[in-house]
Amino acid sequence: MTPYLRRLRNFFVSLQLTVVLLVMSAVLIFAATLAQRHLGIWEVQQRFFRSFLVFWQFDGSETSVPLFPGGYLIGGALLINLISAHIYRFKLTWKKVGIQLAHSGLIVLLLGELISGLLQRDSSMRLEEGETRKYSESFREYELALLDKTNPGYDDVVAIPEDRLTEAQSIQHPKLPFRVTVKAYYPNVAVQMRDASASGPNPATMGIGTRVQMLPQPPTYQPDEVNMPGAYVEIAGTEGPLGTWLVSPQLGAPQTFAYQGHNWEIVLRLKRYYRPFALTLLKVRNDIYPGTDIPKNFSSRIRLKSDNGHDDRDVLIYMNNPLRYGGATFYQYQMNAAGHLSVLEVVHNPGWILPYIACGMMALGLAMQFGQTLVGFVSRRGKDAGPRPAAPTRARTRAPWIALGLALALVAFTLRPPATGAFDLAGFGRIPVLSNGRIKPLDTVARSSLLALKGNQDLDSPEGSPLTPVAWLADVLFAPDKADTYAHFRIDHQEVLDLLGLTSEQGVDRKYFSFNQVRPKLGDLDRQAQLAEGVDEPERSAFQKQLLTVREHIVLYLQLKFSAQVPESSDFQAELQQFNQMRPAGIAAVLAKKNNQPHDEDLVKAMREIADRFSAMEQVGTLRFVPPAAGDADPNHWRTAGSALIEGIADPKLNETVLTFARLGHAWRARDTAMFNRDVGTLTTEYRSRFPAAEKKSSVEARFNAAQPFYTSMILYVAAFLLALVSWLKWPVQLGRAAFTVMGVAFLVATAGILTRMWLEGRPPITNLYSSALYVGWLAVLLCLVLERTFRNGIGVVAGGLIGFATLLISYYLSLGGDTLEMMRAVLDSNFWLATHVVTVATGYGSTFLAGFLALIYVFRGLFSPSLDRPTADALTRMVYGIVCFATLFSFVGTVLGGIWADQSWGRFWGWDPKENGALIIVLWNATILHARWGRLVAARGLMVMAIIGNIATSWSWFGVNMLGIGLHSYGFMESTFYTLIAFVASQLLVIGLALTPLPKWRSAGVQVA
Repeated sequence: MTPYLRRLRNFFVSLQLTVVLLVMSAVLIFAATLAQRHLGIWEVQQRFFRSFLVFWQFDGSETSVPLFPGGYLIGGALLINLISAHIYRFKLTWKKVGIQLAHSGLIVLLLGELISGLLQRDSSMRLEEGETRKYSESFREYELALLDKTNPGYDDVVAIPEDRLTEAQSIQHPKLPFRVTVKAYYPNVAVQMRDASASGPNPATMGIGTRVQMLPQPPTYQPDEVNMPGAYVEIAGTEGPLGTWLVSPQLGAPQTFAYQGHNWEIVLRLKRYYRPFALTLLKVRNDIYPGTDIPKNFSSRIRLKSDNGHDDRDVLIYMNNPLRYGGATFYQYQMNAAGHLSVLEVVHNPGWILPYIACGMMALGLAMQFGQTLVGFVSRRGKDAGPRPAAPTRARTRAPWIALGLALALVAFTLRPPATGAFDLAGFGRIPVLSNGRIKPLDTVARSSLLALKGNQDLDSPEGSPLTPVAWLADVLFAPDKADTYAHFRIDHQEVLDLLGLTSEQGVDRKYFSFNQVRPKLGDLDRQAQLAEGVDEPERSAFQKQLLTVREHIVLYLQLKFSAQVPESSDFQAELQQFNQMRPAGIAAVLAKKNNQPHDEDLVKAMREIADRFSAMEQVGTLRFVPPAAGDADPNHWRTAGSALIEGIADPKLNETVLTFARLGHAWRARDTAMFNRDVGTLTTEYRSRFPAAEKKSSVEARFNAAQPFYTSMILYVAAFLLALVSWLKWPVQLGRAAFTVMGVAFLVATAGILTRMWLEGRPPITNLYSSALYVGWLAVLLCLVLERTFRNGIGVVAGGLIGFATLLISYYLSLGGDTLEMMRAVLDSNFWLATHVVTVATGYGSTFLAGFLALIYVFRGLFSPSLDRPTADALTRMVYGIVCFATLFSFVGTVLGGIWADQSWGRFWGWDPKENGALIIVLWNATILHARWGRLVAARGLMVMAIIGNIATSWSWFGVNMLGIGLHSYGFMESTFYTLIAFVASQLLVIGLALTPLPKWRSAGVQVA
């Protein structure tokens, strides 16, 4: 082999090339994800992933320049690199079999993605109830169809694909007795009535084109817009042209003409894919959780009938349960139950099996490789922990026990029974109600509502006495005149205060205001809020955002206020008594009317007025107090007080639950503790006998709320962090053990909190962003406990305390939106996938963050203190490397499980959704770190810098992609979270800059050899 060929071979098999290609892949995916805000996913795939070069087109010109390599170029180079490495560099040994298997799987995965990109077809089938179809339609590709309608039994169709229409040439087909010539084709047009002043002759001579005209438009690539093409098509027979037609999907119905005794139709339509079977839509269902607009179930009952007669059966298609038949997957895409319409997406992917094979190979290979690494990691346990200090005195050995006692005392204090007062507010808070789709105690309603309105659960009355959340809710429900004076609306934007005619001096702490203070200007507030709603969320000003927030909080308050109070009624008890007295006569009046007998018109009118008032209460109120009646088959048929009263008009016995709540309200207003406590006991006894599961969960949830385990864990994490820091300066063994003990207690308390939430919700640990923050912190602390048990140098406790506190703080701010045990939307309603994909990928998040935080400790200790000696630096290096290996495995497996979930539910393994892209970036970056380390491209300090960059990648995947407003995992733009994310990224970049400080300027000597 010549030296030139040898250099070329060495280049293609080098780890340097692998690292460069991995970095380029991550950059490409990041840029493509950002581009999805302005381009549709399909357009992004074509421009970024299915191209050799990504071009940038300058605004206002057609000039474009290559920006960076595209997916085909990077993927092709990576494929060559992998194959070359397997041929020339890897030798098959037992120690290398894991790497061989993982890289072989990656080769299969790249080939599979190439095949899917070339052959996969996505289309849709739109059906109304009772309608039958044998074809699906493309989302964006069009065709010119000519249909011979002569035979009444079938249509003879010739379809000319869109790419042939753009060639402006004559098209001759054996089934057509004429030629088709495209005179002009436009990828996007607007069709309007032809103006008499239109310049130039009309190209169309036949059909509707003689009355309308096309206005060419620039192609659109917005995610929520589609191109509507148009063309002028000439039909010419043997005797000459028959005419020119204007065709466009915007025209709707096909245009007709006759030729040689045959009736023809011509239409430009979405491309159709015909199937050897027919689907008939029998029934659509769109279920929502009671009292919410959250979708619980989308389903379509389909009749499947094959042409060969082998299949004729009913099929139910719903979320996470598609129909796989005839080489295609049909899954529920859109639905309008009110309009009896269902849209199924149809995916045809011949290479669907390759990702399964590839991912299985890669997962097994990574497990084998990292398993061997883990064995070596554990076998060297404690070698680099440094010299052991001298044996402690007896007094110092008590430090861990003292720390344990204090930590347990704090936990015991939080678990004490709630203080009892004159009113049994603890029992009142345990009463279950149906709110936002789930049964929860009034205590949760009070805490989550007050947290949403005010940002905390602390509130004082105008007289200065403190109010518990449940006492506040009791006033809102039963004494609204008093609650209207409480300052629980947070308003801190000066322009909003000006709009409401308020000054900061009028508020409590200059930012909290009462309903009475904002009431006079509610009309102005609502008008301005309606204007703000018309502005896209990321473009709203701070004034508009505060407007919408204040209005949302006022609506929440009014919904609570009118859940047990009739609007404009001064005495709900009197209203109920009047209703109860008139009800028997009202029934007699109704019966008399049916029998054409005399009846009291005034009585009927009065009852109708009362029913209207209760109906208003039903529509405004949000809490469903009244449980299902005995014998009701629907366990979720909880009703508002207004609904129960309306249903009870013709009932000889008024609903006892409504009466009990009415008495509760009367007793609360009259400060009658005996009546209040008696009725609370009555309701508790009733629920315990009729709904034992609901009552038990409500009681546990109320105690859980009072205990606040995550707040307790936050305090203990801070204590452990501080003890560990001090241990680096004084008494390392004693204070180190004390810190480890305190963090262990904090971890157990957080574990108990997460397990309780799982039991209450009936779900795996992660169901939303809030619970993901809890789990990520919990997982990181668990790994830190393992690291500390292994190395015993305080580093694991410092990292665990810091991450535990930070993630619990994040979860607190995420809880400000309301109830954190929210109902799962239909697309996520799968405990299996929540327990596998979501938990596994979150494990990857937590471990990647841990590696980054360990790197932060390395930088700060090495740069600003002399404490980073050689053994400590080596131990930290091993920690970061081991955690990155762990993170790579779980990030990859979690991402793969997400792809399998997508394939099982939607018929496609990968769709380049922003959340998918974010997860893939984490996998690619962790792989980059490992390859850079294996190739000795970075030493210890470089490893730390790359791990800190992993913090940025993980924060982007965890929160950043959620705020883009696109994709299946979008949660909407959150300004406070956005700026917090930017601040976090800036802090990590600052630390990276500090880490690149020349080594002679570092205070620690241990890094000099790193």
